[in-house]
Amino acid sequence: MIQRDYNKDIKIIENHIFKYFTSIDEYQKKVYESMLYSLSSGGKRVRPLMAVMVYRSIAGEDYTKVLPFATAIEMIHTYSLIHDDLPAMDDDDIRRGKPTNHKVFSEAIAILAGDGLLNMATEVLARELESIEDIEELKRALKAMRYMFTASGVHGMVGGQVIDLGFSEVRNLEVCETMYKLKTAALIRAAVVSAAIIAGANDEEITEFEEFANSLGMAYQMRDDILDAKDDIEKDNNTILNYINVEELKTRVDEYSERAMVALGKLKYDTEELEELTKSLVKRNY
Repeated sequence: MIQRDYNKDIKIIENHIFKYFTSIDEYQKKVYESMLYSLSSGGKRVRPLMAVMVYRSIAGEDYTKVLPFATAIEMIHTYSLIHDDLPAMDDDDIRRGKPTNHKVFSEAIAILAGDGLLNMATEVLARELESIEDIEELKRALKAMRYMFTASGVHGMVGGQVIDLGFSEVRNLEVCETMYKLKTAALIRAAVVSAAIIAGANDEEITEFEEFANSLGMAYQMRDDILDAKDDIEKDNNTILNYINVEELKTRVDEYSERAMVALGKLKYDTEELEELTKSLVKRNY
């Protein structure tokens, strides 16, 4: 088993994220405070950490080149949480044990903070592209960037939120699983696959990384449903527990977890880090 201090990786990731907030004009102070509030509110940095792990498994210990992508995916994830919590969306007052962004800064500023984070993610990657001189490396970076924003857009995360809000005419188990694949798994897939592309994985390997990420994303969301079962039922939230019971859901978590492991097993790289992270995420109690 790998013995590694992931807190060090997380610290490096966070330093890269917060370096974009060192120069703040007075006119933008409030929206920057709002952006930083959600970025600093106790996130586990799962997606950027996965990007680092994938890159490291393929290209070695120096993961400097993937940091802009790890940063961008955390900014996209954070913006999505800010917008999800808004009264027009999920209407949540608490996130990670703290008041949600719009409760602290107002709905208007929360909307702008989400917009700001999404645009900043684009800016972070554009800066990275400007610095790349090798044409093949630049092509990989562009491909990874396109993949990330497709997965977080209307054919991914945004599309999943549309289903979650009830704009699908059909509501059943299949639709719910589609929502999970888009809303949750898509961002995990964006982190994993963009890192694999940057690191130079071939098309066959990228397919296995996609299968791993989709399967882990499904297991991760279903584990959330198990942990939040009581609250979700009381709030009548749209979860898979509207269609199957907890024991059946636990079986599905195990099945998706196994699929993730099988996909990793088909790769020629040392994926032990990713295997250990997968186990910890699908067995977590938080």
